[in-house]
Formats: sequence, structure tokens, C-alpha cells
Amino acid sequence: MSSIPSRNRNTPRKRNMDLVALIPDFPFHYGAFLNGAKNERGLFNLPDAAKNKQVLVVGAGASGAVAAYELLRMGVKPVLVEASNRYGGRLNAQRVGGETHQVIAEMGAMRFPESGKAGKFYFEKVGMARNSAPFPNPGSEAAGSTVVDYRGLQEYYEPGSDIYPIPEKYTELEDQMFGGDGVEGFLEKPPVYLTAVQERMQEGSIDEAYIKQVWNRLLTDPEHRYDDVSFYAGLKQLSPWSPDDINLFGQIGFGTGGWNTDYPNCFLEVLRVLYTGLDVDHRLMYDGTTTLPSRLISLTPAQLGDDSDASTANMSVERTSAEFLASYFPDNPVLLGKEVRHIARDAGNTLRAIIRDVDSGKEQKIVFDAIIYTPHVRILDKFRHYGVESDYRETTQLLEADLWEAIEYTHYMQSAKIFMATTKPFWKHRLPPDEDVGLGKFPMSVTLSDRLTRGTYLVDYGGNDNIGGVKGSGIFLSYTWNDDSLKFLGDRNALSELLTHAHMCRMVLQDIYPNLRLADYLPPGRDSEIEINWEDEPLYLGAFKMNLPGQYEYQRRLFSQFMAGLEDVGAPVPVPDPFVLAGDDISWVAGWVEGAITSAINAVNKVAVLFGGSDWHGSPGPISRWNELKPVDLPATPKTAHAAQRATRKETSEAV
Repeated sequence: MSSIPSRNRNTPRKRNMDLVALIPDFPFHYGAFLNGAKNERGLFNLPDAAKNKQVLVVGAGASGAVAAYELLRMGVKPVLVEASNRYGGRLNAQRVGGETHQVIAEMGAMRFPESGKAGKFYFEKVGMARNSAPFPNPGSEAAGSTVVDYRGLQEYYEPGSDIYPIPEKYTELEDQMFGGDGVEGFLEKPPVYLTAVQERMQEGSIDEAYIKQVWNRLLTDPEHRYDDVSFYAGLKQLSPWSPDDINLFGQIGFGTGGWNTDYPNCFLEVLRVLYTGLDVDHRLMYDGTTTLPSRLISLTPAQLGDDSDASTANMSVERTSAEFLASYFPDNPVLLGKEVRHIARDAGNTLRAIIRDVDSGKEQKIVFDAIIYTPHVRILDKFRHYGVESDYRETTQLLEADLWEAIEYTHYMQSAKIFMATTKPFWKHRLPPDEDVGLGKFPMSVTLSDRLTRGTYLVDYGGNDNIGGVKGSGIFLSYTWNDDSLKFLGDRNALSELLTHAHMCRMVLQDIYPNLRLADYLPPGRDSEIEINWEDEPLYLGAFKMNLPGQYEYQRRLFSQFMAGLEDVGAPVPVPDPFVLAGDDISWVAGWVEGAITSAINAVNKVAVLFGGSDWHGSPGPISRWNELKPVDLPATPKTAHAAQRATRKETSEAV
């Protein structure tokens, strides 16, 4: 779901690169690790005594589903709970259009890069990869055609076409940025070295040391430190562009949407995605994204063809969760509709959670040996205000002060989508030939606009390569991020049918395509349109993390939390923390399923170590590689230095 857009003329796949999304802060090859352990009884080897431990996994999105499933494979019987009434989290595939024109509306994440090897591993595991197609990003061959509506003018083009070529100004900007046609792009030059880093991220040619060397310089070199630089300021520093060029680039984005919504965000956030190729070569999952967590939760390791501990080979996460919950909620033991309202530590470092059954309101206090928490971390701050004063203190003590600071100040992006089903994919049939060029245009295109709609996408599930059951078509009338998404909030409750957001978007598109009446292709009934604004969703508080300048240290703390208790300086015996954060906002690439999955693997590794587990021979996990690959720790900020001085003075005073 990330807002980072893509380029389409010079992608890694078109350069015959098998790029691996090695996040430069911690370039651990999760895909290779997963493949190395796939024939074992789980990702890590657990002693028998560990298999009776009670582990709570909070949230049934991609991260929670992967974590619970991998615990199950190792022989642990996880307890997965989800506050809402569906699996998926921000994998949110909804079926609209009724029985006659049913289509999948992806209201959350919808495109999945080939470089994301951990995501690819699980899509293949559950059988989704074989039923997918190139995603129709703007400017891509899969889109057919693209229209850029900017400052009242429309540019129509078809990639690879001599009749309707990409506007020369667009290719000039793209080449100046990424390189091409004999031009060295400004991202290829020092200090970014984009191409050089990607060459060392290819399968078979991975050079972790070089990746970290280049990246760490961008964080620590006084002359080229980009932690405190916005995307916009980075372009001003590195590019030869005029303000008009930067504005145009912000609109066209070379693919999936306007870049200007990301201009306030930290430049490093953009560079991570560009290095790793997460911005390009995307797939559309015909089965619907929610299928991934649903199958991991409802199917057994045996059904998914996985080796596992014999005790859980024929059990599912759904079953182990229901069997545990039946003791506390006998009238409704299902894992859905179970909201975690509070988490605290008991004596002996065990964890206590208050779980509420949403339907009945019944609450139970339950003790667990470990908890993996995957929802948005900002919800944790609300736990501190649950109940009475003692609950506030308990939750405050759950994490260190510097982690609470990261949670409270990490920046989240908004995101909104407005979707309509269509009676047919009318945009695939050309108009009558133009007298001048002899080839008619497509009647509608994937559209980038500087108006209300911003990004408009066309999806067709009816191709011959779709082996699934949903065959309809539809239009994302609008897909927006950040401030553009807020434009769809704050409406009066009494909006008439002529002022719905879908109708507003159709009015904008009608002005761009004067000869097209989108309402003519709307199936009958009230279930053919759907919209979402993630800022307004009660369990989410936004769409995904996107750090602002100066927030690298916040992200380092959140990502590194899974190592809590394993690297305490001077600790005679490490005491691993049984409370573990996971989820895509904990990762370095929020908004991508790759971040959600890899953070889940980190959390499972932590639980395995907590219970006395170990790596399989020849397949070291992220904890084993931590000291080699860990994120660089930036020099203390003045605030941190002052806190350290206060702590030293306090210790001295107490000693006296």
C-alpha cells in the first residue's frame, strides 16, 4: 500500500536483474533464510519443554498470521486474536459488484514487488503466486495507456508506442534521475550509488558489506547525512531540476502515483524503496490479498506441504486459538472479535493481557509466556489510558522511555481509496481510428491528476490467465495519500447521493474524459461502490508509517526492540524480553507486505531464543546475524546526552 511510486522503463526485471529487497539498515536475506529452513520442522529448533508455552499473537494481518503459523510449525500452539471481524489487517480484499459483476476491491495493499523474496515465499506457499499478473501501474505495459492530467492539460501515452509515445519531458526527467540513454542519473552518482548498490543486491552477487558501507555513510557522513533531509530537500540538493521540474516530477512519479505527497517525508524512506526495487515490477493477486493470512490461519502445515513438529502437523492456528479461548469464552471461542485492551508484566517477567470479547463485552485477564504484538504501535499508547491509574503505570512500564518516545512521535501516512465495480472492462477496447495517426486511443486510461482523484487505476480480473473464481472488473476512482486523503474526511453526515465521494470523483473524470459516462458502466444495486479512509478506521489510526526528517533513531529503536534483553551491555546473563513488537510499521519499509513478514520472522526468532531454541545447522536466523548486520546507531542527540548525564548524576548521588 505504500505511497512510493515506481518507474517502468528501466526496472530491475527489464535489466535481467534478480534483485533482492535487502533493506540496507539490516540487509539480512530473509528469502534465503526461509528457503534454507523450509524442509525443517519450523524456522527454528525448539526443545520439547518449549512446546507447552502459551504465546499470544495480537492481530491477524500478514505479520500476525506469519508469526502464528511459524510458531505452530515449531510445535507451539499459538493463540491468535483479532479485534475486527475479518482476517487480513491492511490486506483488505473486499468483493463488490453483486453476483453478476463481482470483482475484488483491494482497499489496502494491492501490489507486490518481485524483489520482496519473503513475500514471494509465502505467496507461493499458499498457492497465490501462480494466480497473479503484472499490476497495471501508470506508465507500465500492463496499464495499456496512461493519462496525466496536470494544470488543466492532458497528456496521453502508451509505453513502447511510436504513435502515442511517452512525452519527451517525462523521459528526460526519468533519465536524469535514474540514468539512461547514455546519461548518468543523479541517483547513480555519489553519495547514493543506486546502480552500484543494486548490482550488489542481486541473487548470487550479494555484498552485504558494500550495501552497509554506502548506506551508513548516508547516515553518518557530515557532508552527506540524509537522516534530517526531506525528500524535497534531497531533490533540491542532488538534482539539476528547476522548481517547475520538481513540481512536474511530483505529479507524474514515473508510475504508481504522484511523488509530491512524499515530499515532506525523510529522503531515506524513499531511498530504501528505490534501492530494493520495492517500487517496481509489481504483481496483482487475482485471489485477493486477504487469501494470504486466511490460508495461513485456517490451513494446517500438512495441507500447505510443510514439514513441522509432529504434534501440530495436522492442526491450524484457527484450531489452536479456538481450543485455548474456549476456556475463557465458552460461548464464543473464535479468534475474531477478540480485542486486546491491556498488557502488563507480572512478577517473574510473565505477561498478562486483558482480552475482551467484542460481541458480549466479557473481559478476561490471561497470563502468557510471550506476546507478539503486530497492530499499529500507536494503539499501545491508548492501552496506558485503559481502566484505572494502576493500569496506566503497568502499561508505561511495559516499554522503556525511549521506545515510548518513538511510538508517540513516529509519523503515519493517511490513505484513502474509492472503488466502483464495472459491468465490463470497457477501457480495453480502442475508439475509432484517429484521422491523423490511424490508431484510436483507449477510451479511458490509468490516470494521474492534480485534482481530487489524484490516482485512478483500472483492474480487470477476467483475463484467461486468472484461474480463480472472481472475474469482474472495476476502477479505483481515487487512491490518495497524506493530505490528499484528508480531503475525503470531515463531510457532513447528510451528503446527498449526488455528493458521494464516488460521484465527486466521477465528475472529475468526466471532465478529463468528456465523451465518457462512467455511471453507464456501474452495475445495478448499492453494493457496487466502496470506500475507505484508513485515518478514520478505529483499529488503525492511519495507513502506514513514513518517517519524517530526523526520525531515523525512532525507527531504529522500534526495529531493534526484538533484540531487547539479548544485547544488554554488561548484563551477566541476558534476560530476553517476552514482549515483542512486529508489523510493517516496525520494519524499515512500512506499507509493504515484505516489512510485515520480515518483522514477524524476527519476532518468531526472539520467541525461539526465549524458550531455549536454536538455529538449524547452516541456516542462521536474524538474531545470529545481528552483530554483523545491525543498524548503525547514530551519535547521541543533545536530548539523549542530557538524559545520560542526568542518569549519571542520579547514580552518583545514590552511591553517596
